[in-house]
Amino acid sequence: MLTQRQFLVALVLLSIALKLWLVSAQPIVAHANASFDDRLYLALAEQLLKGNWLGPYSQFTLMKGPMYSLFIAGSAWLGIPLPIGQHLLYLVGCALLVLALRPCFRAGWQAVALFALLWWQPMSYVELDIVRQNIYTPLTLLLFAGLCALETRRAANPWIRLAWGALLGVTASSFYLTREEGVWVVPGALILLGIAAWNSGRAGEWLRPLLVPMLAAIICASGILATVCALNYRNYGWFGTVEFRAREFLSAYGALQRPIPSENIPYVPVTRAVRLKLYEVSPSFAELKPCLEGPVGLEWASYSDFLTGRPGEELQIGGGSFVWALRDCVIASGHGSNAQEALTFYGSMAEEINRACDEGRLGPTRGRRDRMMPAWRGDSWKRLRQMTPEYIAEFFLFDGFSAYPTPSWGSADLLELFRDLTHWQLAHSDEAPELDPPTQSRLDHYRLATLEVIGEANRWLCVAVVISGLFAWAWAAGCMIRQRTVGYLFVFSSALLGSALAVVVVNLLVHVLAFRNRGPTALHEGYPLLVFFGVTAWMATMDRPRPNKVTAE
Repeated sequence: MLTQRQFLVALVLLSIALKLWLVSAQPIVAHANASFDDRLYLALAEQLLKGNWLGPYSQFTLMKGPMYSLFIAGSAWLGIPLPIGQHLLYLVGCALLVLALRPCFRAGWQAVALFALLWWQPMSYVELDIVRQNIYTPLTLLLFAGLCALETRRAANPWIRLAWGALLGVTASSFYLTREEGVWVVPGALILLGIAAWNSGRAGEWLRPLLVPMLAAIICASGILATVCALNYRNYGWFGTVEFRAREFLSAYGALQRPIPSENIPYVPVTRAVRLKLYEVSPSFAELKPCLEGPVGLEWASYSDFLTGRPGEELQIGGGSFVWALRDCVIASGHGSNAQEALTFYGSMAEEINRACDEGRLGPTRGRRDRMMPAWRGDSWKRLRQMTPEYIAEFFLFDGFSAYPTPSWGSADLLELFRDLTHWQLAHSDEAPELDPPTQSRLDHYRLATLEVIGEANRWLCVAVVISGLFAWAWAAGCMIRQRTVGYLFVFSSALLGSALAVVVVNLLVHVLAFRNRGPTALHEGYPLLVFFGVTAWMATMDRPRPNKVTAE
C-alpha cells in the first residue's frame, strides 16, 4: 500500500516521463540561413567543440552572449540530444523553484500541483527553433529559485545555504551571458532581495544568514564572467562579454540616432537623409558609405521593406536590421581584425558624431544617448496606444500556442550542421527532402496530436489561474493592508508579477520602436512567471503571515 508521499512522488515521475515521451515526437525547426540566430549558435558551438573558443573574429563572434552555444556544445559533448537537454533544464528549473518555495506550502499536494502546472504549461514546448529562449526560460526559473531560497532557507545549515547561493551565482551569470535585455528581471529580484534582508533585520540577525549564500553567489558569478572575459581578451583583445554592452558600441549607435530627421519614417532609426549628413561630419562613418549605400545597405533595406513600407531601392534600413548592416560594413571597411580594433573604430565614430551634434553642425539633435533603444518619436505614442491592449491580451491569454512544427528551410549542406550538432530529427525542408526520415510513424502523429490537445486544455487552465490570480492578489493585498502584516507568499507572487509585466513592457517597447516583436518567442520567459504568480497569489489569500518564520529544511 503506497503512502501519500510515495503516491505523490510516483505521480510526479509519471508526469515527467509522459511529457518527455510526448515531446520526443517534435522535430527541430531548422532555419539554416539564419546566420544571425539559429545557425550562429550552432556555428559557435562547433568552434567550442573544436577547442577554438568562439572561432575567428567577425561581426558575428561577440554580438550575442555565448551561453546558449556553450549549452549546445555541452549537450553534444555529452551525447544528449539538444531538445531533450533543453527540456531537462526546464525540468530542473521547475523542480528547484517549487523546492525553494516548499517551506511555504501547507501540504505536499500543493507542491505537486504547482510543479505539474508549471511543468505542463503549454508554452514550455511551443518553441522548436534553435533560439536562446530555450535555455533563457529555465534559467529564469532557476534565478528566482535562488532568490527565493535567500528567505525560505535562511535558517538552514550553512552548507545548504552555500549550495543555494552557488545556484544563484551560477544561474545569474548564465542568465547574463544568454541574452542582453535582462533588465526586466530587476523588479522581481529587488523585491526578493529586499524582503530577505528586511526579515533578517527584523529577526535581529543583521543579515548574517545571508552572508554565506550571497558570498557564494558573488564568487560563482564573478568567476564565470571573469573566465568568459579573459577568454575573449586572449582571443580577441577585449576584456568583456558582448559587444552590444561595450561602451564604444553603445555610444556609436546612440550617436547615430541623435540627429532629428526632417521625415520620420516608422521603424527606421537612422534615415538615409541623416546618414548622408553624418558622412560629412564623421570621417570614420564616411568610410562605411560605399557599403551602407551600396550592396549591403540595399540587401538590409530590402529585407526590412515589410517593416518600413519603403522599397529597398530607397535604402531606408529598418530597426532590427540597421545594427546588422552597420556591423557588416565596419568589418567590410577593414576594421575587424579583432574586437579591440572594431570597438576603437566605434569609439572614434561616436566621438566625431557627438562633437558635431554638440556644435550644432547637424541641425536639431537629441541629447547624448549611449544606448541601443531607438529614440522616441512623435508617432510612437499613437502606436503604443494602438498596440498595447492587443499585446497584453496575447500575453495573458497565452496566444499563439501550437505543438506542431513549421517547415525547416535551407539546403542540405547547411541543414547537416543542425542535424549533426543537435542529434535530433529536423522538420521537413522543401530544399532538402533527402534529410527527411524514411517515414514518420503513426505514433509520432498521435503524440503530436496529444500534445496539441493537452496544450490547448492547459492553456485555458493557465489563463483561468492567472486571471483569477489577479483578483486573488488584490484581495490578499487588501487583507494585509488591514492586518498590517505581509506574508512571504504575497511578496513572492508580487515579485513574479512585477517581472512578468516587465517582460511585456520591454518587448512591447521593442515592438513599437524597433521591429515586430510579439508572440511566444518574444514573451517566452514570462509565461511560467505568470503561472507561478497565479498559484502563489491564491495561496497568499490563505496564508497566515509569519514574516520572520523560516524553515531549516
